Amino acid sequence: MKDEKKNSKLKALVLAGGYDQIALIKELKKRDYEVLLADYFENPPAKKEADFFAQISTLDEDRIYEFAKKERVNLVITACTDQALLTAATVSEKLGLSFYLNSNQARNVTNKFYMKQKFKEYGVPSADYRMYEKEDKIELSTLTNFPYVVKPCDCNSSKGVIKTNNEKELEAAIKNAFQLSRSKKVVIEQYISGKELSVDLWIDNGKPQLLAVSETKKMNIEKGIFTIYQSLYPVEIDDLIKQKIISTAIQICNAFELEKGPMLIQAILCNQELYVLEFSARMGGGSKYKFIQYVSGIDIMNQYVNLIVDNDNVSIKPENNKAYCEMDYIYAYPGIVNEFKGIEELKEKRIIEEIFYYKEKGTEITQKVVSGDRVMGFLIGADSQEDLIDKRKEMLNKVKILDPSGRDIMYRECFTQ
Repeated sequence: MKDEKKNSKLKALVLAGGYDQIALIKELKKRDYEVLLADYFENPPAKKEADFFAQISTLDEDRIYEFAKKERVNLVITACTDQALLTAATVSEKLGLSFYLNSNQARNVTNKFYMKQKFKEYGVPSADYRMYEKEDKIELSTLTNFPYVVKPCDCNSSKGVIKTNNEKELEAAIKNAFQLSRSKKVVIEQYISGKELSVDLWIDNGKPQLLAVSETKKMNIEKGIFTIYQSLYPVEIDDLIKQKIISTAIQICNAFELEKGPMLIQAILCNQELYVLEFSARMGGGSKYKFIQYVSGIDIMNQYVNLIVDNDNVSIKPENNKAYCEMDYIYAYPGIVNEFKGIEELKEKRIIEEIFYYKEKGTEITQKVVSGDRVMGFLIGADSQEDLIDKRKEMLNKVKILDPSGRDIMYRECFTQ
């Protein structure tokens, strides 16, 4: 590390080095922080933006604590990611550092086992479910109302989340979920078919304020897995559903004693009823912070850093002045990413508003199953739905992901189904 006598800057330890954390690091550097980054991988995307990098799993609470203590950091922070939130809250608490969640709150919002218990206690509408721990005897013969969705209680994103249609699939999914869960807990819940909504809010003095409601599109559902490939705004919902969204958000704030900060709710709309799949006290991943800014006019990453650094929770006034927009997440067939083509032309013609590179050149792609497999993302805006569709088509026609042999490995089929 640098000579501390010569360096009087405050130190921030950022947990997780994905693409979204680049924006977080830049916000911290605007405030003249020296940024230390910890990530499980050797070369995460945000590594080049940090002042110092340590290859430590963000789930290894003990090692993160020892590293933060040794470096005498003034701040432990993460953004747009789920499980690292618990580490940030717990380590901050141990070191006496400010954070917007305490360790108990962070556990409850990152572990579905405790989350579902709170939902039931406070009447938050959710799918029927059963919870099991590793030592529990699961009577599969009592689970007959298929389909069910099996979830490990403490994994990032949709990792290990599997839809099952029969007892054989259910047994395999349960085994897989227990293997993935660090706490060896799983949830089995009734599958509900409907429109999936992603609800982004900001909490101010315990009162949630709506920033955006978008529709989440997923692929691979027929295979029993849920891979997000698109977020669409706006969503056609009436005032009654909007009221239900706000009242549900208030229930969640009360249940988890949330006073301030970001909130993301994932829910299913079925027959005019809202069912919460899960939620978190964070911004969504997949560059959702930029999507929110485009839709609402609120720089949510700046707002978030102000909250943690200065405990400054300024009231916000969303504008909601954008007609139509979408986030398109691009996956690829197995191969090595060698070259991106067609993107500069799309920028020049304003077909796309923003481009996000989640994988660097030279990365080997092995699957297109979870959000971590995304190669890149596009934010597209338009004045009409027809214009939005036309821009998406042009993006899909012009952009190519080439492997070393010149073969286009970009996956497009999800957008044309």
